[in-house]
Amino acid sequence: MQAEFALDYDVLTVERSQKVYLMARLISGPAPEHRQRRPLNLSLVIDRSGSMAGDKIAYTRQAAQFLVQNLSSKDLLSVVAYHGEVEVLFAPEPVVNKDAIGQRIAAITTGSMTNLSGGWLEGCNLVAQNLDQDHMNRVILMTDGLANRGITSRRQLVALAQQKYEGGVSTTTMGLGEDFNEDLLVALADAGGGAFYFIESPEVAPLIFDEELRGLLSVVGQNLTVTINPTEHVTQVRQLNAYPEQVVARQMSFRLGDVFGDEVKALVLELTIPALNTLGEHHVAMLRFEYDEITEHGTQHQIHEMPVMVNIAPPGELPEPNRDVQQSVLLLQAANARRTAIDAADKGQYQEASAVLRAAADAIDHTGLDDAQLTEEREALQKQADDMERGAERYDDYSRKTMYTQAIYTMTDRHEGTQMLRTRELGREFRAQVAQKPGVTPAVLAWNTQDFPLDGDLIRIGRARQNEITIEATSISRFHAQLTRDGDRLLLEDLGSTNGTLLNGERLLAPQPVSVGDVAQLGYEHVVFKEA
Repeated sequence: MQAEFALDYDVLTVERSQKVYLMARLISGPAPEHRQRRPLNLSLVIDRSGSMAGDKIAYTRQAAQFLVQNLSSKDLLSVVAYHGEVEVLFAPEPVVNKDAIGQRIAAITTGSMTNLSGGWLEGCNLVAQNLDQDHMNRVILMTDGLANRGITSRRQLVALAQQKYEGGVSTTTMGLGEDFNEDLLVALADAGGGAFYFIESPEVAPLIFDEELRGLLSVVGQNLTVTINPTEHVTQVRQLNAYPEQVVARQMSFRLGDVFGDEVKALVLELTIPALNTLGEHHVAMLRFEYDEITEHGTQHQIHEMPVMVNIAPPGELPEPNRDVQQSVLLLQAANARRTAIDAADKGQYQEASAVLRAAADAIDHTGLDDAQLTEEREALQKQADDMERGAERYDDYSRKTMYTQAIYTMTDRHEGTQMLRTRELGREFRAQVAQKPGVTPAVLAWNTQDFPLDGDLIRIGRARQNEITIEATSISRFHAQLTRDGDRLLLEDLGSTNGTLLNGERLLAPQPVSVGDVAQLGYEHVVFKEA
């Protein structure tokens, strides 16, 4: 793994106070195929309260069974179901008899209240029974409601999550639907060293479980902490991300958690540097990366330290900013704007919320950067600003969760998750628009901010230039999928891709017709089928 940092500007003007953005990055290689992955010690904790009835519990069972099928005999799994009471469906055992586990999961039915704390703590206890530093020790907590039995205090639950994490058991939280408390679940995952996911509709549950499992199966490093020790040349340090931080005197440490294969883990800090009167290089901070790298023989503790220097120059034209740092700063400023807008909207201050979002969109526009991600971000901010202006008519529990999740995903290095969430939302809007016109054959395929016309009888999609539609994304195979015309229909078919193809959340095993509003997942990328 490679540790590095970059500044947006490393040349500053003499006798002028300035803000500098520092991006600290740890770049990992792929998870080695020749080395056996780290086994899991996993407890799956499932809400089966009355509000989970219908599609919610059905898709949750499907997602849990998918997870089981992708574990191995070296993994330990326990399953807890809770409503008013807590029941251990499956005590920790190696995943050998998958059919038996699947049958127990298939028999889960709904009950009454939501004893979230009881179910989650039971999962923690089951993982702790087999705690092993050579395993990934994690609880996955899924809920669709509010904690109304057992411990309900957010402060107490977050303190317990921190305690469990310090004891070696991490927690990932998943909120399903509109009624759960996103502030609580984000805080639990934050303190518990795991991730938070928003399952906006039941059919998305298998995709979210798949995403979490892919991460767990490709961990190459753990306990990544980035520490900055500023010199007297820095008066203030502020992170733009949302990582847990600890301050001791002037030293600040940020806990970035697990590192996955082929991941760039980044932290962006804003440094306030007062007017410096001496030309030349100045040492402004010491940066330290600390993590446990997973090797064939266990773990190896790694520490990388590097000085942060700036050059003070006479007044003149500043050099061009570092493009990567500038892009990251703008995306994170957009995420922070969403959190600020939510705070205002929660108080009924919708015009103020709209102004904050529009200012973030204008900041992107004023840079003039030709970047697809930033263009998509600006358009999303403008749409959310328009919605905010309509007040309570458009700001409800669902829109709050959607905006809040987009902010959290981006601020914890998961901006792809933000884009996927928005793409799925766009697909739902299209399907709602064509609800009275089922089976309408699409004329356009949309990916990020690009529209591709669906012309011809054979339309191949992949990373290679020879395709009719080229999508340059690492999770997409060179020749990933194809569309073939069958009379008035278009059929989507996977071409044996490495990461597979899903259509509206279902894995594509045979050619299937596509309609306007359908959403396909190619690898980790989402595309939407549209009218002309």
